[in-house]
Amino acid sequence: MTLRDRITSVLLLAMLAACSGGDSHTDTALPEPQDLCVDTGCGRLETLLRIPDAENLLFSDDGRLFVSGGENVYEVARAESGLIATPLSASGCNFTGLAIRAETLYAACFDGQLYAAPLTAVAQLAAITPLGIAAPNGMAVGPDDALYIINGPVATTALPDPKILRVALAPGSPLQATDVSVWLEGGMLAPNGLQADGDQFYFSESGLPDIARVRRLTWTAEGPGPIETVASFIGVPDDFSLLPSADGPYLLVPDFGLGGLRLFAPNGDTQAALPPLTLRFPSQARRGQPPLFSSDEILITEKGVLGDTVSPIGNRLSVFRRAPVTD
Repeated sequence: MTLRDRITSVLLLAMLAACSGGDSHTDTALPEPQDLCVDTGCGRLETLLRIPDAENLLFSDDGRLFVSGGENVYEVARAESGLIATPLSASGCNFTGLAIRAETLYAACFDGQLYAAPLTAVAQLAAITPLGIAAPNGMAVGPDDALYIINGPVATTALPDPKILRVALAPGSPLQATDVSVWLEGGMLAPNGLQADGDQFYFSESGLPDIARVRRLTWTAEGPGPIETVASFIGVPDDFSLLPSADGPYLLVPDFGLGGLRLFAPNGDTQAALPPLTLRFPSQARRGQPPLFSSDEILITEKGVLGDTVSPIGNRLSVFRRAPVTD
């Protein structure tokens, strides 16, 4: 895709966002998490785009959608022909965790580098600092405006070394990392995804064989607080997302191993679920965001078989949306 095509797609997205018709969405009320359709009895799964080795997805505040995968990071936009995925890295890489701060997109990659790009009309990712770890994965912005990055669960070039890094960035210079340090080491087995809610960090990990957990700890200026388990299930976790509510965040957690999806209440109880084999090795799920998607839809990265970027098993971005009501 040429630079002209990329700019055209972004302009089309902006035009669609300003319109009330077509496929754009202008939700005014955010549904409560417990009202989401996470059940094959009320919804249906649809494939949106091919994304090789699809991994994580993230919306910006204004509704731009970014998806990482084993070959690149993509911006998903709407063109005249429908949804398109524009690669943001000229060299390509096995990208994983994503974060946005200070109008800048950050992406972790298994080459051990942190990449970043200003969120201009056409973002172009470039490496900004080595991380010194072999499996940079889930990433979140902390209360101190630093980036926090999981190392795990496994790498092809090193033994497991579970930890969370802290990456400090220069004030006013979001493309300049000033320090990379270990923030948490120990107390984790095979961590994967990372999300933040205020001063609370949540991370997913594999515990005992076949036990998946989402755990929580508090950020303090003196360092990490104690770790507690919030939710657990039989399966293999990957990344996940948080859904704010007055009672605390709900958890939208894919089961990578068995192909399901669970919505957990803040107390850890299962609120709703897609059964095993509904999805093809899902990596992350997030609630939709206008203008591209409605907030009652769920976007899902179906990664597929690890290392396979060409087969129809996974390698796609999908949406689970409520089925039309019929008489």
